[in-house]
Amino acid sequence: MNRQRNNLTHKPILYNKTTLRKSAMRKTILALNIGALAALSATTALAQGGKTSTFALEEVIVTAQKRSESSQDVPISIQAFSADGMEKLGATELFDLAKSAPSLSTGGIPGSQAASGLRGIVDNSRNIGIDARMGVYVDGVYQGRSSSANQPLLGLESVEILRGPQGTLFGKNTVSGAINLNTKKASEEFTGELKAGFGNEGYWTGSGYVSGPLGDTVFASIAYSKQERDGLFDNVVLDKEVGDWEQEGARGQLRFLPTDQLEVVVAGDWGKTSSEAPVFTLESRPAYETGKDEELDEVEFWGGALTLNYTTESDYTVSSISAYRESEYYIFGDEDFTPVVDAFQTVFDEDTDQFSQEFRIVSPQHDSYDWVAGIYYFESTVATERFLVFGAPVLPSQALSGTIAIPSEVDVTSYAAYIHGNYRLSEKWELTAGLRFTDEEKELDFNQVNAPSDPAAGGAFLELIGLPPATAAFLASQAPGSLFGAFDLSYEDKFSDSNWSPTVGINYTLNDDVMYYAKYSRGYQSGGFNADFNPYLPGVKFDTEYVDAFEVGIKSTMADGKLRVNADVFVQKFSDYQLFQNVPVGGTNVTVVSNAGEVTSQGAEVETVWLPTDSLQLTFNATYLDATYDKFDNPISAIDPTQPKNFDGNDMSYAPKWKVYAGVQYALPVGDAGELTFNLDYTYQDDMYTSATNVDTVLVPSYDLWNGRVSFTPASYKWELSAWIRNIGDDEYYVGHSLAALTGAERVIWGMPRLYGVEFKYLLGQ
Repeated sequence: MNRQRNNLTHKPILYNKTTLRKSAMRKTILALNIGALAALSATTALAQGGKTSTFALEEVIVTAQKRSESSQDVPISIQAFSADGMEKLGATELFDLAKSAPSLSTGGIPGSQAASGLRGIVDNSRNIGIDARMGVYVDGVYQGRSSSANQPLLGLESVEILRGPQGTLFGKNTVSGAINLNTKKASEEFTGELKAGFGNEGYWTGSGYVSGPLGDTVFASIAYSKQERDGLFDNVVLDKEVGDWEQEGARGQLRFLPTDQLEVVVAGDWGKTSSEAPVFTLESRPAYETGKDEELDEVEFWGGALTLNYTTESDYTVSSISAYRESEYYIFGDEDFTPVVDAFQTVFDEDTDQFSQEFRIVSPQHDSYDWVAGIYYFESTVATERFLVFGAPVLPSQALSGTIAIPSEVDVTSYAAYIHGNYRLSEKWELTAGLRFTDEEKELDFNQVNAPSDPAAGGAFLELIGLPPATAAFLASQAPGSLFGAFDLSYEDKFSDSNWSPTVGINYTLNDDVMYYAKYSRGYQSGGFNADFNPYLPGVKFDTEYVDAFEVGIKSTMADGKLRVNADVFVQKFSDYQLFQNVPVGGTNVTVVSNAGEVTSQGAEVETVWLPTDSLQLTFNATYLDATYDKFDNPISAIDPTQPKNFDGNDMSYAPKWKVYAGVQYALPVGDAGELTFNLDYTYQDDMYTSATNVDTVLVPSYDLWNGRVSFTPASYKWELSAWIRNIGDDEYYVGHSLAALTGAERVIWGMPRLYGVEFKYLLGQ
């Protein structure tokens, strides 16, 4: 589809190259055409040195219970990806897995701090006073801020997505679930790979991984990747694309085996992602004038860990994991959508450092029982400098002027102890139980300063900012400096809490291939502080959030190992659910976190893989979700009585009813030369809201996408050449739709257009 371009010749005009799709008929015809080719579509890995195509159900080893086990043997709702599986999906960063993991939601704020969560329980804020609801771990090390959650998939052995509360083994702030990234261990034999590729929109990528011995007992590995893409916005005045995107990362590991019983692992990683794309675009204007050519969204993180594993003579494993991490997250956004330079800017600069220490002991698997126990310490400091700048000219009334600055800091200290075990009641029945105790303290140092200025009048601002009429009229009527006059707020506060996180379950093993399980778990989300632009409600605290989750499921392999079906149903009951809201105060909005009352997230999940022939594989994953606010006495009413008094029965934010992934994979031998492999996959996401208000201005319409990949691998399996395409139909869709906090302007975030390219991989040491 050809996209129209705005040819106005004023100040820099940015045009988003993706706008709403215009015709469902075109998509239907495309789907029918691709469907006719589905029998020829698939990918697989050729057995090393082989000439025939043979699929097998993949076994992924996971550490969901702090020990290495097959994902099919773990009584947890879990979706696991191997390194090869992630490569075939074209995934280069963690959130790319959302297309084939329907319970994983991403979107909302663009860039590095995208909304993320599981089963409709999603985070979407830069407020340093609140923690993430989904825990992300790399080799057991917690990534404390969601800005560093979207990790590059570099040098990994596997990724495991654990759905539902994981409080017993993973601790606080895992009420929606946890994601484990397991890196490859430095190998005892030399191995590695080199990859390079390029595509449209100026895309290119290069990466490498090398692992091997440095001596008889010392092994090392190093991985590096970099990828870049040109911007997806057109500056029609300068006749160039803006909004370049770049991601770079590295991992390294040294593994020592000084004795047969002791393993010492020293690991480090670094990553950086930056984008110069506009943070948001106006829903009403795909093309608009700006005061600056580019914006910036950048996150950089690094860290190191020391892991000691000692195996006793009686086969108990004692481990120590010490880790330190730092991250910096920076955003500059020109959010007035006008040609006025510096009319309305936001600047956000967050620095985080954290230290964690875990001691753990894992028992061997005895005939009737096994267990794991540990203690955990965590501390972090999150400091932010945030600015909201109203330059000249702003409003005819000069009601908004000057600079609002928030230099603030939150310090967290947490202690925990846990135990978890399995007891085999009989050959078929097993009881699982665990308990974790956590004690936590937070300290807030909050500052907010407004320094008024005296801007000149600028009538064009109100027309172009996209303000709701009522807000525009109100602002125009106010006296200069009346909304944010001079003030200097300083506020210190503490929050402390102690919590128990239990889990109990029972498993029934019908035979070697079928297991049923049922479990109950309780998790919690730490309380905290409103540390955001908030002159009316400075430092307001919110309470701890709790969840009680119930789940039953089945894990099965059938049809002589040709069919795998994993399914579960769940009910999650939340109390004191923490919710972000844009609260109208006078004629503007402020963002607050409040406890919503009662929330229910319930639904069903299914993952199916079927091998009808040795060279054909069919995959189907789906999630049905019913996530609503059961009881929500809307605190907006206490501030502005004209607002709704509750949101009872409304859908939760970022919780589509349906998400579906389907894939067809086929392998075609090419004589003695090697093998062609094909892949075609389809994803669908239902409508969803990005706010509890459930109004049209925060609705993300449903969309579906097709992606494909074809590869050739020679019989030697020394290299692979692939061509890929994403969003085959070049469909136009939103991934975010919201109202600006201070102005109420309607903003959207566009999904990616059609992207395609080629990639070459060469294997070392094999």
